[in-house]
Amino acid sequence: MDRSVEESIGAQLRYCAGNRRRMTRRLRELDDEWDLESVLESNASLMTALGVMAGAVVNRRVPYVPVSWAASLVRLAANGLLPVEPLLRRLGLRTTREIEIERMALTIMLGDLDRAPVSPAGRRPSGNAIRVVRP
Repeated sequence: MDRSVEESIGAQLRYCAGNRRRMTRRLRELDDEWDLESVLESNASLMTALGVMAGAVVNRRVPYVPVSWAASLVRLAANGLLPVEPLLRRLGLRTTREIEIERMALTIMLGDLDRAPVSPAGRRPSGNAIRVVRP
């Protein structure tokens, strides 16, 4: 996890600490937050549709734009590198994992461990959720 994202999560958790209303409001906000992966997937779909339409109407070379976007997504899947990630990070987007770490920490702070998300391996929240709470 990026250090600045970890500090941001820690600051948000410290702000919410001890105030159940803030914590539940923040959990609702996290439910509505778009993660980096969802934005990439929706943009890929949009770019493909626009590229195909523009290629049919405007210029045959326009479909190269969605092809280059798809190539960058293949690169992401292959080795985890994405050329536009720094730009998306500056816009405030986080990965699903980073959002879930904040969600788990808030759930733990609320004392609602029965509602804590279970990992795919069937385990309860790990130390990552606790680590970001401490300054």
